[in-house]
Amino acid sequence: MRSTSMLATAALLGASLAVAQPSDQPDQLKRALNSYVYLMDQAGNKVLVSTKFWRGDPKYDDRAFHRFLDALSALEKRGFRQDEKATIDTWSGSKPFARCFVYLEDLQAGGRTSKNAPVSTGSRVWCSESGISEQEIKASDTPKHLDQVMQKFDTFLDLAKQNVKK
Repeated sequence: MRSTSMLATAALLGASLAVAQPSDQPDQLKRALNSYVYLMDQAGNKVLVSTKFWRGDPKYDDRAFHRFLDALSALEKRGFRQDEKATIDTWSGSKPFARCFVYLEDLQAGGRTSKNAPVSTGSRVWCSESGISEQEIKASDTPKHLDQVMQKFDTFLDLAKQNVKK
């Protein structure tokens, strides 16, 4: 009897988690809210941090909001600050500074594990002049996700700084 109730509880929890995930359905995509911030360090390197609030589950959006704030905090510890001059007009051509992006809660980076599986989100990271393509980090809702995002960011930014033409 006890194992039956535990299985039922586990099934309910699993069902609620599946519903709480973002969706690639047109109605939810229309409800999603994008938010972004431009940051710049003292050397003029710029980073665009973007996230998406899916508005399908307040608890999921709360976790997404905290990941967004944690990413901003991590970048501030690296010397980046919000700055009105930090906009990025173009991603092409050489500039005397690195241009980076960190896209959180990204469907392209998450995707599906199988045809019938729910959609998950991930993150994408890239810096101009780094010499390597953008990197996708799967599974936004895992405990080490933001650490992995920031490790990739550090790698990209270090390479870009070495290659920037002053």
